[in-house]
Amino acid sequence: MGFLPLIVAVAGFIFLWGIVNYHSLKTRKKEVEEAAELVYRYAALRQNIIIQLSNIEGNDTSLSTLLQRIVQSFQSVDKNTTTASELVSSGQQLSQQIDNLPDQLGKHKIYQSSIEQLQKADFAYRIAANRYSLKLQQYLDLVTKSPSKLVASLFGFSGKDIQLPEEEVVAS
Repeated sequence: MGFLPLIVAVAGFIFLWGIVNYHSLKTRKKEVEEAAELVYRYAALRQNIIIQLSNIEGNDTSLSTLLQRIVQSFQSVDKNTTTASELVSSGQQLSQQIDNLPDQLGKHKIYQSSIEQLQKADFAYRIAANRYSLKLQQYLDLVTKSPSKLVASLFGFSGKDIQLPEEEVVAS
């Protein structure tokens, strides 16, 4: 009878550790989903502003073709067809094109307010993409490292359905 209280205490400790670990996994996964939602929202906002820019009538055909080329390079923002990681990876190229737009469009007053909105939306997108990458890395670290890996496999948490973006996103 001397070992029974010891066994019960150890089992209780393991049970409490499992509950805390499960809650941590659930919280991290929710943070990743919320960060992905922000990436989708700001990517859509950014694309809508670029579409508005391309619909502004101007005299310069080179600007129109530049904007049309940017519009054609859009990645789908549909949550059902595009993962947030794919959106972050492809969004870097669009951010570089957006960085070049003020130099080319800044001379035209009709584009000025839209460019400012686009720059703000792009900055918010970059912050959201960085947050998503950070939260995703934290979640994957928790899921793939022992002893949390045991609880993650018992309750169906995995890193296989979530992928890191191919390149790191750096807010500038």
